[in-house]
Amino acid sequence: MASSRINDDRSNRSAAFRAVLEGKRRSVENFRSFWKEESVKPLVKCGDTVLHFLAIHGNAAAFELLLQDGLVTSETLKAKNVNGDTALHEAARFGHKDVAEIMLRTENDLVSESNKLGETPLFVAAACGKKEVFSLLEKHIGDCMMRRNDGWHISDCMMRRNDGCTILHAAVIGECYSLAIGILESYPDLAGKRNEKGKTALHILAAKPESFRSGSAFTLKDLGRKSLIPLHILRPIIYSCIPVLYKELRPVHIAEEPSNSASIHKLNRSRFVKFILGNPLLKEIDDAKQRHAVALMLAQRLIRREYWSHYVHTEDKDLEGSQFGISSEQKNRMPDPLIQTTRLGIIEVAQEILSVYPEAVCTVDEKGRNILQIAVEEKKWLLYDYLMTSGIHKDRMLSAIDYKGNSIIHLAASLGSPPSTPHGFMHQMMWDVLWFKRVQYDCYPYLWQLQNSEGKTAEQVFETNHASVREKAEKTVRELANTVLIVSVLIGTINFAAIFTVPGGFDQESGEPIFLKKRHWEFSLLMYYLAGGLFSSLFTMGTLLVIIFMRFETEDFYVSLPFYYVLDVISIFYSAGFTITACCQALIVLKVVITNFRPLVLLFFIFGMVALVLLETSYVIFDYMYYLIRYSLSYRGQES
Repeated sequence: MASSRINDDRSNRSAAFRAVLEGKRRSVENFRSFWKEESVKPLVKCGDTVLHFLAIHGNAAAFELLLQDGLVTSETLKAKNVNGDTALHEAARFGHKDVAEIMLRTENDLVSESNKLGETPLFVAAACGKKEVFSLLEKHIGDCMMRRNDGWHISDCMMRRNDGCTILHAAVIGECYSLAIGILESYPDLAGKRNEKGKTALHILAAKPESFRSGSAFTLKDLGRKSLIPLHILRPIIYSCIPVLYKELRPVHIAEEPSNSASIHKLNRSRFVKFILGNPLLKEIDDAKQRHAVALMLAQRLIRREYWSHYVHTEDKDLEGSQFGISSEQKNRMPDPLIQTTRLGIIEVAQEILSVYPEAVCTVDEKGRNILQIAVEEKKWLLYDYLMTSGIHKDRMLSAIDYKGNSIIHLAASLGSPPSTPHGFMHQMMWDVLWFKRVQYDCYPYLWQLQNSEGKTAEQVFETNHASVREKAEKTVRELANTVLIVSVLIGTINFAAIFTVPGGFDQESGEPIFLKKRHWEFSLLMYYLAGGLFSSLFTMGTLLVIIFMRFETEDFYVSLPFYYVLDVISIFYSAGFTITACCQALIVLKVVITNFRPLVLLFFIFGMVALVLLETSYVIFDYMYYLIRYSLSYRGQES
């Protein structure tokens, strides 16, 4: 008998679960009978009841039927699962506004129930970006407060969870930025609220570089780390062509004020544009651009409501023996969003902060490093360019020394991350040398020989940090040079042999090639291609020998090695291109292949394909040469 009851219980539970998943009106009887017998008994181990599953799947019709029968009461609606979530929490999480309305009509106080994390349904709706449900809950709370003569003020406990995060924090964490802007407009005081770690919503936003274009994949930075470079070049171009949907609408009477009070309006698109951008690849780019635009609008509002006096800007240092220490005030400093965004290289946020609070440029981190020093240490090229050209306290930041006696040149000697290519150590050494030289030439000459607290100059720090990388780079370059040398010798041998064994042979009387008279133009092009392949391969051999016998000093990685590397890359691809073109031209001379295209068209086609391969395999070195020339022409040295 006991086993039969267990089997009946299991079958009833399974039938009720299937009925909830089906969501059909005729299936209501299954979970209605289960509800009469078991009421809020959980269906699964996580503690979810029938009401939880109805809320998750948005089965409003089933809710209405249970209410009409009087089976659902205020107490049953407050049933919680193992996480402390009620059915209203689940309706808020999945955005089922109609289900939430039904529950709120039955039980008003359900909106104030919290789960084990201290999250109310309003908090859950904000975290999941469910605008309609959030507005419903917000209006319901406001109506309740008005009926109680408490005004429209929502209690702090309904806006926070246990760790101190507010609904504004939640919306930013979930990257629901348009909802976050609406929350900020309704509750501006939330901008200054901090969680238990002392972070405001601005700190959370400043820790999301992918929410801004400068930290996303839609820029040309770090392009050499990716495969299919032509495709990744096309993505930023498409990104730039897509218009932003979100616009700011500022009231006329405060048009001259900052954009704190401006509301966000979403523009409509034509059906044709919606159809085009509905493509999955284009939709990904479109969604990213709209997210970046709204995130920047939110950042501007949060920055203008930030109290910068909370952050420590002093640069006092306590000397402990021969070491530099940090004052207790600086140890207890609040986290600084400008320092945070500088480390991550989010240039949009940094620009906005400095435009609103130019005095923030004087802030330092726990090691006594200003934002320019941090940008140099983290190798944030774009942010460094902005700080150097903006002129905000530039000289002071360049000459500053941190708590360990490091100048900005010492920090430029840090190791960078190698590109994810087969020859990463070589590229890492080249880029690090370029970065070190650039920062060194931007600084005052008296800093070049300045020693830090360890008694090392910046060059000594660089050599120490890069000793292992330089050895690995040397080994990589030699192995690569030997491999390419073998390939260039083979290509040169093929072209040399082909020149003296031309198609059709030679005339026995005059010694001239037979096809020279019969097909002069086509044969002349063939010899031109063979000669070009031979000359290019011989040039490659010569430059490779120069690289192999190089001493591989640090200075060699700055100009000499990249210069010879570029020559080798271009010449080896030229030799390969000429050889392939000569092969095709030989087939045309022998009439094995009959084509109406002119020979030059064939040449351009083959070299176009070779150029794509060259771009894919050698983008990093060409990018390096571009920056080397660019920074050489824009030299900003300081006087002694």
